[in-house]
Amino acid sequence: MKAQQPGFAGKALTAAQLEETVDFFRTRLVGQPEVVEVLSNVLLRQNALLRYGLEHKEEKAGIPADPTVLLFVGGSWGKSLAARLIPMALSRYGLGSLTALTALPQDPEGSIYLDPRIVAVPFAVVLVEHIEAAYAMNARFVGNLAYVINAGLVPLADEIRGMVRPIPLGLATFVFTTGVGEEEIRQTLYPNGKAGFLKRRDLSVEDAYQKVQTICHQALRDLPQEILREVDETVIFRPLNEDDLREVFDLEIEYYEQGIFPGRKISVAFEPDAKQQVFSEALAMLDLYGIHVLRRKLQHHIDPVVYKAYIEGALTEENIETARVLVTLEGEQLKVKPDWG
Repeated sequence: MKAQQPGFAGKALTAAQLEETVDFFRTRLVGQPEVVEVLSNVLLRQNALLRYGLEHKEEKAGIPADPTVLLFVGGSWGKSLAARLIPMALSRYGLGSLTALTALPQDPEGSIYLDPRIVAVPFAVVLVEHIEAAYAMNARFVGNLAYVINAGLVPLADEIRGMVRPIPLGLATFVFTTGVGEEEIRQTLYPNGKAGFLKRRDLSVEDAYQKVQTICHQALRDLPQEILREVDETVIFRPLNEDDLREVFDLEIEYYEQGIFPGRKISVAFEPDAKQQVFSEALAMLDLYGIHVLRRKLQHHIDPVVYKAYIEGALTEENIETARVLVTLEGEQLKVKPDWG
């Protein structure tokens, strides 16, 4: 069986699918229009290259050996989520992949493990979080990574021909996140809080964003030059205000509904006062625990009721699809009222 070049085995997105995917980005990345724009442009480029290659197969039009490289910086929520959004959005179409790389301090060679069957497919994402920490842990790993990006190729063993073929990475995106500048951002904007969530009433979000940009541009000088030279787009994340956090909370409710039992959805509804109570509880702990405290609060109040009902047989395979949980506020106490249908 002849080995096939990855990239021509997939399919290009339709205009409608592209529009749906960009809407997915906008919905998930609350308060981050610059990030949405960058991800959308990456998708447009790669989709156009893929379509061109598919339409010119007979002319042997190849995929370029030029992956996209993004650097996400800033003290705000959303960097890790944004890095995963392309494969998340495209999974509904059977496209995309995610590979997370981690530097190993005990590996003197700084080895890079990239499976061409995964990273050389359309819309693949290769993620390295906290690139500055990876460099401190294993500088050779970062150097090897920069070499792979610069070459734009990964080797694929052709067992039939007994040879190794170079496979281009032009349809892949490398995403690096970094925490450089976060401490100064915290001291400047959030002296008593966690970086990323604007509490100062005397500072608008736009003014805060300008301060974050200034800090980040200076802090980026501390990153390894071999990586900075490969970056196509540096995206600085905006600080979020309380209205943004309410939107994030609504998203967390949606994620929570789908995650109580993987692959199934249990509807969770709130009376207005109860929702405000849970949000206020989470907001009070946000500085300490970060954005995930929103979902942790949902788990704290709702999980025991749902899982107890499942163990006792009130919640079953027959009624799980129609099950509903209502959260109310009685006096100062939250009450979880299940309706198992």
